[in-house]
Amino acid sequence: MTTRQALRQLAREAGIQLAYRDLAGQRQVASDAALLAVLRALGFPIGTPEEAPALLAEWRQARLARRCEPVQVWRADRGTPRLQLVLPAFQEGRFELVVQREDGAVLELLPAERRWSQHQVEQSGTPELPGYRVELALPYEFPLGYHEMVIRCPDGQEARTLLIVRPPTVALPRAVGIERTWGNFLPLYALWRDEPGDGATYSRLDELVAWTRERGGEFVGTLPLLPTFLGEHPYDPSPYAPVSRLFWSEFFVDPGWSPFPELVRASPLVVSADEQGNRFVDYRATWRERFQMLAVLAREVARHERARSEVEAWLAQRPLVSDYARFRAAVDQGERLPPPRQYREQDQGLDEAAWIYAVAQWLADQQLAAVGKERLYLDLPLGVHPEGFDVWYWPELFAQGASAGAPPDPFFAGGQVWGFPPPHPERMREDGYRYLRAVLAHHLRAARLLRIDHVMGFHRLYWVPAGASGREGVYVRYPAEEFYAVLAIESQRAGCAVVGEDLGTVPRAVRQAMRRNGLLRMYVLPFERRDGQFTEPAPDVVASLVTHDLPPFVALWDEWGPGIQEAVLGWLAERGSLPESERDRRAAVLLGVLHFLAESPAAVVVVNVEDLWFEREPQNRPGTGLEMPNWRRLARVGLASFTRDPFVRRALAIVETARKGGGG
Repeated sequence: MTTRQALRQLAREAGIQLAYRDLAGQRQVASDAALLAVLRALGFPIGTPEEAPALLAEWRQARLARRCEPVQVWRADRGTPRLQLVLPAFQEGRFELVVQREDGAVLELLPAERRWSQHQVEQSGTPELPGYRVELALPYEFPLGYHEMVIRCPDGQEARTLLIVRPPTVALPRAVGIERTWGNFLPLYALWRDEPGDGATYSRLDELVAWTRERGGEFVGTLPLLPTFLGEHPYDPSPYAPVSRLFWSEFFVDPGWSPFPELVRASPLVVSADEQGNRFVDYRATWRERFQMLAVLAREVARHERARSEVEAWLAQRPLVSDYARFRAAVDQGERLPPPRQYREQDQGLDEAAWIYAVAQWLADQQLAAVGKERLYLDLPLGVHPEGFDVWYWPELFAQGASAGAPPDPFFAGGQVWGFPPPHPERMREDGYRYLRAVLAHHLRAARLLRIDHVMGFHRLYWVPAGASGREGVYVRYPAEEFYAVLAIESQRAGCAVVGEDLGTVPRAVRQAMRRNGLLRMYVLPFERRDGQFTEPAPDVVASLVTHDLPPFVALWDEWGPGIQEAVLGWLAERGSLPESERDRRAAVLLGVLHFLAESPAAVVVVNVEDLWFEREPQNRPGTGLEMPNWRRLARVGLASFTRDPFVRRALAIVETARKGGGG
């Protein structure tokens, strides 16, 4: 094996794809420089290709020495589990297992049977280290969950694995009562009621939910409700670059919804405007005001015995909140916390600055619970901010020296670099997916439907080495079946259905895996247009006119031009979806396409309420950053007005009637 062959073989066995096909079908091959950089990001101490042969031998020896994979998955409907081991030699004698179930019970088991086979696999003409595969049948029916296993081999050595016993699928729409339902969508930061400054709180979300339910909808969808950096540095209001995926945003806390509402005045949004009349949230100025209100509340909670006891009891059940609060306070004060391992060993209380964040998290948790999990469609972002809590607290779970991104395509010729560190696939496995389990549980227990951003990330992610352009990345594979197993367990436990964001060019295997695991797909109308017609949504989709990353529907309609517009109108008329009484063409086509989606077999239909007053500006322009007003444009119409608007009410009545099977 040549040096270059060893480099590419090491990359392949480490999970790096050596080549992929772009949107034009052209084969793109990873450069040696990219392979070296991504191998380093994965933790391999490699500087030059000449080091690859020795590292490849060490890597294989380490894999054989651990004797089994750190995680193994078993479906509960397939009987008693079987474990797989690979041993360096055939061994006489018996195997013993010590099992700690998720509920804490400890079992000692002898396998009911074992099957041996020689294990030697050829890859690129070079055999792996030889070994013997043994399969152990466990004489016990394990409950759903995560079970830690120690396997004592006949030669006295031990192997360890986490057995994940999973249900066949995630919670299905019928099981959670959202089959043939609909809901509204609006980013929470954009929502206000009477005046532009009186919005962006969990209380406003509750009002939108209540009105949606009155109109027949089941839920409200919004962008991620996670904390973001809104101070001077760092500053990033993107909901897809959160400080953490384990806590709720303090920005949206309503200070008036507390044990001491009489102590705080209103904390309005600070709003700016452009020449076109678009209004934008000034996050920095607003957060300064809202943080002061939270500080007042936190001091009063500290003085009030009953309230303080309630918060302290809540924190005792969630010890990670205190660590997060200390981190946020330190960042605000420009301090650098010690490394996490050293920090965790310190016995620290909460000082006044950290107490503010702890109380804010308590309030956020209560206010979202008051909205009700059965009424929310939440969004789980793919990544976290590189300077955020999660990356600081669990640095080993994120790949340093690389960013997640996307390869070049017709929209972004230079590829995309998203700026957050990719999760480290092997270290997540070795940690038993504790972080992923916590992230999923946090979201699923607060929602009835959860959207997984970039669900292809369960299978592979495009890694771009630090300092490189989006053209110079490579795909890294992830253990998809293990990710789906964790998702299935947490979804079933929480009673929350799941939709995967699978827009764009997605390999067929991803959608096949989604179907097997019970995830809903996304159907977005502009992507389903075939000249003047649209493909019909399937029963296993969440259907919508647009997404937050697209221009609103009326802007897309204008882009299509007269020829396509006439064809669409004719097609809708033939289907009986076009309201004959509506003279305004824009209104007629909007009502028509909403009726088309609502009447379809789609499991869920989501209505972007901004479409109902013909908004033209998007909430986000992909590929741009702080130079554009992304993630901060207020809705043009307030809740008090659009809930009384005759056209808005008519549009939602059409959706409600069609969803219930009554036609238009």
